[in-house]
Amino acid sequence: MKKLFTLLAICFVFILSSCKDFLDKESYTDYDEHILTKPEGIKALLNGIYDAFSKDTYYGRNMYGYEGAKGLDFFVRVSSGNTFERENRYSESTQSAGQASGLWMTIYGAIRTSTTLLENIDKTQGLSADEKAVISGEARALRALAYFDLMRLFAYPPRFSVPGGAEYDEQYALGLPIIENMDMVNNILQYEIRRKTAQETYTYIEDEFLEAKAMLSGKNSPAGHINYTAVCALLSRLYLYMNRWDDVIFMGEEALTAGQGTYSLIPYDSYKTTYYKANNSENIWELVYNLTDNLGSNSLNSLVRKPTHNNPGAANDGQVSQNLGYAAYGLFPATVSFLKNTVNGVEDVRGYLVCDLGIVNKDYKGYRKYVGEAYHFVYNLPIIRLPEIYLNLAEAYLSSDNVDLVNAEKYYNYIRQARVKDSGFNSTDITTCKNLVLTERRRELMLEGHTYWDYFRRGQTLQRPELLENANKRTIAFGAGKSGSRTQVIYPIPLNELEANKAIRDQQNFGYSTYSDVYNTEEN
Repeated sequence: MKKLFTLLAICFVFILSSCKDFLDKESYTDYDEHILTKPEGIKALLNGIYDAFSKDTYYGRNMYGYEGAKGLDFFVRVSSGNTFERENRYSESTQSAGQASGLWMTIYGAIRTSTTLLENIDKTQGLSADEKAVISGEARALRALAYFDLMRLFAYPPRFSVPGGAEYDEQYALGLPIIENMDMVNNILQYEIRRKTAQETYTYIEDEFLEAKAMLSGKNSPAGHINYTAVCALLSRLYLYMNRWDDVIFMGEEALTAGQGTYSLIPYDSYKTTYYKANNSENIWELVYNLTDNLGSNSLNSLVRKPTHNNPGAANDGQVSQNLGYAAYGLFPATVSFLKNTVNGVEDVRGYLVCDLGIVNKDYKGYRKYVGEAYHFVYNLPIIRLPEIYLNLAEAYLSSDNVDLVNAEKYYNYIRQARVKDSGFNSTDITTCKNLVLTERRRELMLEGHTYWDYFRRGQTLQRPELLENANKRTIAFGAGKSGSRTQVIYPIPLNELEANKAIRDQQNFGYSTYSDVYNTEEN
């Protein structure tokens, strides 16, 4: 399990994540490099990568918290002690960018550690060729996912940023600084590390995933670690953003083949008592937490609800059981109705995820997707689940040049039958069917880092049902001719990064104050 660090692992994580900024001017690798020739050294580095992914400043809270705050289903309560008011209000700026700095630093920390591991593993003695392949494949896949997530947070989707995209505009074409090797970081003054183009960055991410896929093919990854099926699924996700529909299909089908007999949808009748269980049949890759190593009040669970009674059919089911956690997010009433829908007299089981929020004099509702059975803060966090693959495939079969309505409906039906005992698009109009798939993605993948970006990558207007508490922006129009509304749809490059890396001071995201604007200087 990734969290069971030895003292050595803890030391490595501390050393490799202790620099103040991504591009610090001093080396952060002042350790005995001979330890990296030993298996425990390399395994400590791998544990360090997973630790970064698990932090509250990455997947532990902020990645999904950002998506929820920017989307159409959650509002953030005023004065709730929560950290996503700016994101919910679309009021980020270069000087006050919400959680941008923490995400940037934590994710690049994972990238640095991955790069250190990959540069040293061939020198490691005492590991078999298969062990090296698995460790290298995991590190490469995690590095690719880290860059992909940075692109979602700090850059525009391919529709806007890559030449040939439906709404390509050169002002949105910037990607990320890419760490090609550790010497670039250790000797920052000798390099000019500028942002690559979005096209170059997406190509790099694809190549990393493909190399990881080759390394992990036919290999078994430990529980709680990214595996071959997950990498195929993540490639399917990447290609979905790039509108490469045939590749979405190829990788999605490959993921299903690889996971056949291992993963399956939870049946309708057992969903309420099973969906939150660790290592359930739908979870392909999840981050593991335990009683001694969890995020406590910084968890995602604390952000979106308080502990509730979770007893299907009981009178107190869904009611708050403890006054614990911030419960900073509430579901819009329209979202509550959206989740609690009924089809042909059958209740959608996902309506069960709606629960009381426990706010005095307010009938606000929370969302119990993540449930700690014994303790509110202790639960595994899925990154890849089987339903995402089915819905990726449904969208791709509808969007391919060779539209395949039969296969699209097949994968759509898998979800509908498992959740509401329903089937069929009930239409042959392709646009209608695509919208049904998008709607199903919203219901199924809510608070898993998809809904907001599903609208963004497709250039569709996101319309909140109303304005409550901190949510003061109702219409978010990503499409053509809407550039004035696009400033806060991504984060600015954090100011502390502009201070640390002089080479990108003239590469701030469109619409945000530049370094020169902030400091009233002409220095680049």
